Amino acid sequence: SPDNNPLGDKVWGIDLGASAGYRLHGEFGQYVDDLADIDLDALETNGIQNESDLQDLIAIVGALTGIDRPDTGITSDATAGLGIRIKHIGVGVRSYAQASGQVIDLDDQNLGFDVTVAELNTQIDNVTLADNDNTIALITTDQQAQLTAAGFAPAAIQKLDFAAREYGVNTADIQEVVNLLETVADSSGSADSLADNTTTVALTGFAYGEVPISYGYAVNENIGIGGNIKFMKGRVYGNQVLVFDDDSGDLISETDENYKETSTFGIDLGIMAKYDKFTFGLVGRNLNSPKFDGFTKDITLSSGNTVTVAAADVRIDPQLSAGVAYMPFETLTLETNFDLTENETTLPGYSTRNLALGVEWDAFKVLALRAGIYKNLAEDDIDLVYTAGLGLNLWAARVDIAGAFTGDTYEYDGDDIPQETRLSVALSVDF
Repeated sequence: SPDNNPLGDKVWGIDLGASAGYRLHGEFGQYVDDLADIDLDALETNGIQNESDLQDLIAIVGALTGIDRPDTGITSDATAGLGIRIKHIGVGVRSYAQASGQVIDLDDQNLGFDVTVAELNTQIDNVTLADNDNTIALITTDQQAQLTAAGFAPAAIQKLDFAAREYGVNTADIQEVVNLLETVADSSGSADSLADNTTTVALTGFAYGEVPISYGYAVNENIGIGGNIKFMKGRVYGNQVLVFDDDSGDLISETDENYKETSTFGIDLGIMAKYDKFTFGLVGRNLNSPKFDGFTKDITLSSGNTVTVAAADVRIDPQLSAGVAYMPFETLTLETNFDLTENETTLPGYSTRNLALGVEWDAFKVLALRAGIYKNLAEDDIDLVYTAGLGLNLWAARVDIAGAFTGDTYEYDGDDIPQETRLSVALSVDF
């Protein structure tokens, strides 16, 4: 049967690879970017002086409305490994890390300005908005009455409505935005200022290194089995930072100081079968459910408040995946892979279960061109992810580069970035 990589005929080999990627859940990146771009000190002290300030006010309440949703956050992951194979036995070292960020405490009280609500209302009323249509199309009659009772005049309400539409607030979210604007009015001129806002992001992470010892056995010409037993050392990380803190970057960098380390072991098993032009595979990873201990620690935020960070235990549940490859001839491979189990992530409540389809064409047996798609069937927040890659065969060595990205993008720091993207590189040498 055709085979474009007959490892069974090789005596020994070395594999070196690395990959990294991120996934944005909801519009987390946009919300964080919006909040980071606002000069809070100037806005709090001076109030609304121009159109840009009014847009910043709407950005604050709009971002806080969205960033607090349980399905909004970010996850990132990275892996690197080195493996050496001699006949049927292999040994290696591999590292894996995953981290996520999610708002766990929305402070919807400390949103005020130094000026009084009457002064704030006058400031908004005096702002001239370019292209203002002078209509109210988003805020309902009842919501207008709510803002009027809070101290906003009709002209100010109209401008808030227009700015909200320009920001992209939709009908489903406008009530929450109106509630926060009411809080802005109630808090302005009091001690409940933006500088005291304690909206908090929880950072959770998990990383481990493993040293697997592998063995593969050919039952016959068509069936092979193999497995790993691996020593594992892992760390569970946890931290909290304030969204409105100018020093949040420094605090994030301190996350690697808050961890608990655990040593354990894991077991992987796999089976591969060939029939004519088809190859079938089934792999089970971490079948013994290795566990890494969490921790509880008191940390001091930049506000001076002490909070307790509680990082839960991390248990890696068994992960089962299956794949089928069809090779009509030696230079063309059609493949599908499917996760049989849902795999948890460090973002609470979020799992992955990917279905992937791909094709590889070995042009002149030197250049391997690849393309494919995959979809996370466990969640519906991210659409299809497209993949592409190439491999370069140089006698006994092979270099592979691959990338993945979604068609959906978000704006961050002035650039459009994919909602999910990842990159991987690998080098293999076989004799």
